[in-house]
Amino acid sequence: MNEDPAARAALLAELNAKLGGTPRVLEGSEVWFGDDLVELLEKGAAGPLTTLAGSRALLVEFPPDWVSPQAVAVFHELRVMGVVPVVAHPERNLVFAREPERLGTLVGRGAVAQVTAASFLGEAGRGALAAAETLMKMGLVHLVASDAHSMTARPPRMAAARERVRKVWGAEVEEGLFVANPKALLASEELPWAG
Repeated sequence: MNEDPAARAALLAELNAKLGGTPRVLEGSEVWFGDDLVELLEKGAAGPLTTLAGSRALLVEFPPDWVSPQAVAVFHELRVMGVVPVVAHPERNLVFAREPERLGTLVGRGAVAQVTAASFLGEAGRGALAAAETLMKMGLVHLVASDAHSMTARPPRMAAARERVRKVWGAEVEEGLFVANPKALLASEELPWAG
């Protein structure tokens, strides 16, 4: 964890200066789920957690094969604090893939779900593709993100995923997942499109 907000801000400013504003990089990171999320978030700007672009959205990642029994209670406390938990790549979590209603419970309590672009393309495996499609059918997908780690090892694949979503689910769904909902989330507004 990087517990120095000034260092984070300086690195972000340096990166954006080098990029010349295109694209503009916004602050944020995945946070590994822990029963101490509320305690860490209560530290505010001096703490180790970074919301997405300074919004009220916190990107939360679960281990690939486990969902804490405390997740519902912790997410409830986050919502009471005004924080929107964003579940990162639930389609790649074996528990959510096998029991999508568990994700549905979190969404019902105010969480949103963000699926990885490569999952819609089958590049994260057949299981992730099947889970992403199931979550879409259940109305449990709100955002699509790259989860890119580099241009070679795990490239963004956003354009290809966007095209596939448009072909399979339509332009309205594509607009919701790739434009309207991300824009609203970063502005700390209610999501305009719900599956």
